[in-house]
Amino acid sequence: GRMFSPLDGIAEDPATGSATVAAVAFLSALENGADLSLTFTQGVDMGRPSLLEARTEAGRAYVAGSCVPVMEGTFALESAV
Repeated sequence: GRMFSPLDGIAEDPATGSATVAAVAFLSALENGADLSLTFTQGVDMGRPSLLEARTEAGRAYVAGSCVPVMEGTFALESAV
């Protein structure tokens, strides 16, 4: 999984957990919901090697790895009621 956002000044994200977890869920679905455990590497060519561990278990998908925060933010959600 890869993420590009050039309009935000991000040529390429060295590791994309959301895409990785979606990929492992999709691969599990292709195998009739089989439990999987996969390792993904990204960012090597851009000098920011990243390792993501992804798995599916009982119909749920998980992703894990280490990260370096590059930004932080908050948002407020107003109730529609």
